[in-house]
Amino acid sequence: MEEENNKSSHWFDIQRNLSSTEPTTESEEIKVPTYYVGNTYRKGKYQARYVVEDFECTWNIGNVVTYCLRSKFKHDDGGIECLEKSINHLKFEIERLKKLHNK
Repeated sequence: MEEENNKSSHWFDIQRNLSSTEPTTESEEIKVPTYYVGNTYRKGKYQARYVVEDFECTWNIGNVVTYCLRSKFKHDDGGIECLEKSINHLKFEIERLKKLHNK
């Protein structure tokens, strides 16, 4: 428990996040918005969350990836809002890394 309290609030804990999103039974479906699903022959299997998980991204970098991937689909502003949010999360990650490495 003590180790968990020392983690940065920016840290992405894969197990914690998966346990709340993975189905508990075969019949339980996850409703994923279409702007998170890639348009490929692997319909439904190419999702932003899988990219984030497979690359073991921190919480901030995971948000950057997700915002960038959905940017053109989520809002009617050409992607500006999502890209601005991704820039903020890049800044948060840089701040976290500077603190971590005393810079």
